[in-house]
Amino acid sequence: RALGRYVEVVPAYTFEIAVKRLENPGDIRLVLCGMYFAETRMFDLLRFVKEKCPGVPIVCCRIGQSEVPKVTLEAVGIAAKSMGAADFVDIPLLRPDAAVDQEFRGLVLRHLR
Repeated sequence: RALGRYVEVVPAYTFEIAVKRLENPGDIRLVLCGMYFAETRMFDLLRFVKEKCPGVPIVCCRIGQSEVPKVTLEAVGIAAKSMGAADFVDIPLLRPDAAVDQEFRGLVLRHLR
């Protein structure tokens, strides 16, 4: 919803589909990966992108309203960035109003190559 008008979003719901799409990254300018992607394989995808597509930035995020301890989110963000993620965005912490899409879009799109 927040990105659709500005970029072509190519969804991948499994690790295998994501890897297949990224084997020839050609026109991929950024990878956006949720914390719970493919049964929590965000770090596997991050490793793959950094190894096989080193010029493609990856932004990791948490989307949804699930309760996660703040210290866990901080640890996940630190781990993701230390593994090469351009950023870790915690979507539920953004303003819960009409500006949330704009804020999310800004946080993600600033990393486009």
